[in-house]
Formats: sequence, structure tokens, C-alpha cells
Amino acid sequence: MKNFIQLLAFSAMVTFVSCGEDYSEKEEGMEMGKLYISKSKPQPGETINIRYSGEFNQKTEATVNYLVKTKHYPVDLEFRDSAGTHYASLNIPDTIQAIAFNFKNNDIFESNNRKGYVMPLYDENGEQVKGALASRGYYYTNQADRYNVKVEPDSVLVLMEKELEKNPELEKDYEASYAEVLLKSDRKKGLEYIDKRIADYFGRDSLETKGINSLYRLYEIKGADKESDSLKAIALEKYPKSNVAQMDLVMKAVRSKDLEEKVNSFKKFEELGIDNENFRNVMLRYIAMAYAKEQNWEEFQKYVNKIDTETTKAGLYNSVAWELAEKGEELEKAAELSKESLEILRKSEGDYENKPDYYSRKQYDKSLAFSESMYGDTYAFTLYKQGKIEEAIAIQEKALTDESSSDMTTRYVEYLIEAGDYKKTLDKAEQFIIENRAESEMKEYLKKAYSEGDNDDDFDAYYASLEEKAMEKARENLLKEMLDEEAPSFQLTDLQGNEVALSSMKGKTVILDFWATWCGPCKKSFPGMQKAVEKYASNENVEFLFVNTWEPGEDRDEKVSDFIEKNDYDFHVIMDEVVADGSRDFTVVSDYGINGIPTKIIIGPKGNINFRKVGYSGNNEKMLKEIGLMIELTQKDSQPEA
Repeated sequence: MKNFIQLLAFSAMVTFVSCGEDYSEKEEGMEMGKLYISKSKPQPGETINIRYSGEFNQKTEATVNYLVKTKHYPVDLEFRDSAGTHYASLNIPDTIQAIAFNFKNNDIFESNNRKGYVMPLYDENGEQVKGALASRGYYYTNQADRYNVKVEPDSVLVLMEKELEKNPELEKDYEASYAEVLLKSDRKKGLEYIDKRIADYFGRDSLETKGINSLYRLYEIKGADKESDSLKAIALEKYPKSNVAQMDLVMKAVRSKDLEEKVNSFKKFEELGIDNENFRNVMLRYIAMAYAKEQNWEEFQKYVNKIDTETTKAGLYNSVAWELAEKGEELEKAAELSKESLEILRKSEGDYENKPDYYSRKQYDKSLAFSESMYGDTYAFTLYKQGKIEEAIAIQEKALTDESSSDMTTRYVEYLIEAGDYKKTLDKAEQFIIENRAESEMKEYLKKAYSEGDNDDDFDAYYASLEEKAMEKARENLLKEMLDEEAPSFQLTDLQGNEVALSSMKGKTVILDFWATWCGPCKKSFPGMQKAVEKYASNENVEFLFVNTWEPGEDRDEKVSDFIEKNDYDFHVIMDEVVADGSRDFTVVSDYGINGIPTKIIIGPKGNINFRKVGYSGNNEKMLKEIGLMIELTQKDSQPEA
């Protein structure tokens, strides 16, 4: 597959160079939002020209995803600018079924009003190629959310059903995907389809490994835990190479506290001759980490050497080095491992042969650069812990980028203070505070440097001026992120049994915080969210709703109530509802297109989504400031720029 993706990248680049200047609007094309495509029915193997009239700058990320069955392969698009409009060409490989264009600015995808830029490929008769309908359906269901594209399950279902009606032999490839979509659209029909497929498998003369894999997946989709457990027992005994048996071995290596059991699970994996590089590397990583905890470096290295992927080795070295440095243990070993992680990354630069298929070349480069920055931070930390302050400063300066997190910038300033470089401390601390990239300790470092300089002004007044600049910069950045999307309505029950409807909050700014008790980042953010709730407790125009979702177990309400009471949080918790009994899907989190938690949705007084914030940065002060600014911006009359 690596050769396939290399061919895709080569095709896109070469076509741009050779055909970019020959763009012609005389061809019969089609408009899709801000995108013009020179052929309305492009075929595999053809060259197409595209024109994009949306926002475009040096930081714009433009890719085309080539869709093949349940896979998608991103390739970078190279555009040329002509009077503010951007042009590119690409040669479509002859092995794909559909294409999806994506344009990203300021971490936000321009997605044609969430409809996306997705189109099928056609044959010489003008008919969609085999698999074009289903591959798009799979993409819409499993990938589109990350590109800010939303297609309703009913529409996806139409695509899948048309495909399977036209090409019934493809059912084996899309069985699970079709079952999931059908369940969301019509649960009764979905369950009937799953039961029919299950009966079909059991009606065969023999199941074989593939049949076990398919059966287990169908039981998972159905939410039939008892049947899944029974099938798992059969798989472990009779089908040791099945996915479920493989996963059982992997989880023993991951979860077991017994190192011998970890090692034995890997030995069995090897003896079975299982060809799954990802599973193998996961097992090796956890075994190696266990040996690192025992500081058995010989066995640690033995298992590291078995890992196939160099970047996986680098990540492991970095994790172990950081843990050692935090504890102040084996600092020379920590520095050695950290330095080696950086060497591996540098050797990986430009090595596109070993690039994962899910990255384009530019995305891979960006991923390596991010890792190099993070691992550099670790290396500097190991040096600092050894008392090598000047070396730590030099390495940290190389590691820092315009996107480095506040904990990295704060460590850098800490090293400067330790070295007694108060002038640079003052300059850098000022910069990071204004850029909103500073932990709370930064103020103390700045105060120390300020007091050591020839400064007559009051420090508090000086610091307040920096905070004012930081606030203005944060406001400018948030304005760029501001959305104006319709917020799906909902009516859920809170922990006291009261009905809570979004429609009853029109005219207010509503902050939805999606979370679960098992979510570590969610829980780490809650002390900051408690401060936000307290700050706006008397503001009738602001409402906080903590939407518990993806919470497993029949005792869910009790578990959530106990968690809130134990931590003394003053949160208005509402409980997301499962789509239907036995389902693992939840209604509101799905309606809002959320793929990970914590996610915060900020809804303005007019009932539209104005902001989406995914994840937790680790900085509660920054989060509190950001929430305040978002509330302020939603309550102004100004609308986001188109």
C-alpha cells in the first residue's frame, strides 16, 4: 500500500507542474460551493483542474482524499495564485472510487456549509464506478466529522443501499458500516438486518476466522454483550488468529500488572505468526515500558529493538525519559534516551516510504515537527535536572515554536531565571504572557526579573498592561474562530429528574460541556469549570450545562451523582440519552458531531453555535479567560465574518 500512496503523491505533484498553466474554463465542469472542478463526471486516470475561491494563505492546508472502499489516502494539493483565486490540477489514479477535497485555515475546515467537497468517479458510460456510492457513505459516516462535514444518516443510507442493490457482492466489505447506518436511521430494520446476517453466518458449513471477526463485530454493533462474550470464548479456543483473540492478547500485554504475563502474551502472539504490525508494536511498547519501570535496561532495549516503526521507538524513548526526569531518577539514562528519540526523528525527515498512509506528506512533516518540538522539550528537561542549565536553555530554544504550549514556554523562562539571565527572562515572559502561552508561574518569574532590572514603575500596573494586551489578542483569535451554525435542539433529563430543553434558553449564552467520569482530561478541567460556574452564577444570561455522555453501565446516574457530590461541584448535569436500548450511540453527542471529549459547544443568544472547543490544554486560567471572552463575543450584536 505504501507504493500505492507514493504513486498518488507523485501523480498530484507532477500534474500540477505540467498542467497547472493550461487551466481552461472551456471544459464542462461543476461548481461545489467555493470549488470549481473542470469535469462534472471525472474518471479514474484522468486529469482534472480545480479552482478554489475561498480564503487561502501560506498556512492553508489543502488536500484531496482518495477514497478506496473503507480507506482514505490524503495527498497534498499545490495551488498557484492568480488574482486572488487559486488553481491546481491533479491526475486521478485509476484505482480509486471517489475523491474528497479539504481546505483548512486557522485549524478550521471550510467545508461548503458542512456539505463537504466530495464527489464520485465515473466510468466511460457516465455511470458511477463500482464502490463509489459505498465508499462515500463510509467516508461520511467515519471520517467526515473531522473535516466539519455532516451528512444525515438517512442520506448515507441511501448511498449504501443503492450500492448494495447495484453490486450485492460488495456486502461483505460494507456489512458492518451498513448495519451501523441502518440502526441510526431505523433501529428496527437495523436489528432485523443484523439478525439476518448473524443467521447467515451460523448457517454456513464452517465459520473460519473471517466469519468469526464479522460475527463479533455484528454483536458489538447490536450491543449484544452476552453473545459477544460467548463468541469470544469460542474464538479464543478455536480461532486464535481472529481479531477478537488477537485483541485479547494485546490487552493482556497492555493491562496486566504481571510482567511475566505481558511477555507470555507476546510470545503466544509471535508463535501464532500473526501479521499485525500495529498490534505487535503496541504489545512491545508496553512490555518495554514495564522493564523501564524496573530499570532493567537490557530487557528494555531487547524489546525496543523488536519494534518495527522507528517513530514508535522514538515516542517510547521520549515517554520513558520524561518519566525518569520527573522523578529525578537515572538522569544520564533519561538524557541518553531523549537524545536518541531526537536522532530517530531527524533521520525520519523526508522518509516518505515509511510514512503512515493516513498522512499526506505535509501532514507527516508537520507531525514530525510537532514531535521534535515535544521531544526537544524533554531533552532540555533532562539536562536541566542534571544542572546543565546553559545546555538546557540552548535545547529549549530550538524546541520552542510559535505553537508551543504554555508549559513549554514556562519551563524555558524557568531555565532563564535559574541562569540569572533576567533581561531575556523579561523579554520572553512578556512575549509569552501577551500571546496567552504562559502558566501561572510565569508571573512570578517575570516579577523576579522585573525586580532585578532598572524599573521604577509599579509591577502590578506593568503586569496589568500585559494582561490587557493578552486579552485583546485572545479576543482577536476567537473572532477568527467564531461560527454561526444551527444548534440541534434537545430535551434531556438532569440528575434531579427535571426536563431541560435547549429551546427554553433562547436569548442566553449556553455552554455545553460534554464529559464522562472515565475521561481524564474532562476531570482535570473541572476545577477551572467550577470557577467559571461561580463567576457567572448571578448572570441570568449565561447557562452552563454539563452533558454526561458515552457513560457505560446501568448504574450511570448513581455513578455520575456520586462523582459530582464527592468533588463538591456545583454543576447542572444533564444526561445524554442512548439512541435505543442496547445501543452504544448517544443522541445529543451524535447530533453535535462530537468525536472526542471534553468538547465545549458555546451557543449564542440567537440559538446558533458560535464556538467549538475540543480537548483540554491543561491550563485552567487560560480556559477560564477564554470562556469569558466567548461569552462576551456571543452577547455582542456583531456576527462572525463570512
